[in-house]
Amino acid sequence: MGNDGGSIPGRRDLVKSSARRPTSSQVFEQNQLNASFDWTTCRLSSKPLCIPIVSDCLGHLYNKDAVLEYLISPEEFGDRVETIKTVRDVVELKISQTKGGKWICPITRKEIRAGGSKFVYHAECGHVFSETALKEIVDTACLECGTEYSKENIIVINPIAEKDIARLQERMSRLRAEGLSHSLKPVGGKKKRKHVSGLKDTVRKKERASATDKISNSLAVAPTKLSVTSSSSTDSSNLSLQSRNSVNAAARPLQTNQTVT
Repeated sequence: MGNDGGSIPGRRDLVKSSARRPTSSQVFEQNQLNASFDWTTCRLSSKPLCIPIVSDCLGHLYNKDAVLEYLISPEEFGDRVETIKTVRDVVELKISQTKGGKWICPITRKEIRAGGSKFVYHAECGHVFSETALKEIVDTACLECGTEYSKENIIVINPIAEKDIARLQERMSRLRAEGLSHSLKPVGGKKKRKHVSGLKDTVRKKERASATDKISNSLAVAPTKLSVTSSSSTDSSNLSLQSRNSVNAAARPLQTNQTVT
């Protein structure tokens, strides 16, 4: 503990230095890595994104088959995705592609990738555009399919700015209060399916009842046909007997005349 030939620790060695804040360049590089992951990888399956692709209310991208598998057996995917509970909570994106397979905006021809411009889609139809293309055009109809859309339902894909994330969260809370899902379809589709299945059952019952009525009517008509045919056969037999009797009656006088002569 001193005077033994050992080293004497200084204040720099005893006091733990505080963690340094990352520089702006380091933050930018990390954001670029995160953005490239979000634009190329499905958040559920961690597999490369491939069309068909769907998006939730926060603009996150998923493979459609991964979402369907998640809804069937969510326990196999670990953590639950709070924004996806039914198929109505996602919108299938309609992305324009070049001959080489690159995703582009159909208006500005800009490539859809991380680090580029903001890209958005309409929740009404799912068509994807660059944000600059929609800003330059005042029309409220989709430039690809002509579907009317609202500016509130323009969803930013993989948003980074806090104001964009806050806007999407406010939109979703407002839709839930109105009983609508992210795809603008009513929440609670299971009840409607039960109602539809009940209608189908009633239609089937009516068809069966009509079929049984037709069969019973045909069976009721059949005996009358048999009775008519039987009566006609008896009438024909009576006519044949009468004709025979008349022939015999005509033949009897001839026989008597022959015997007299």
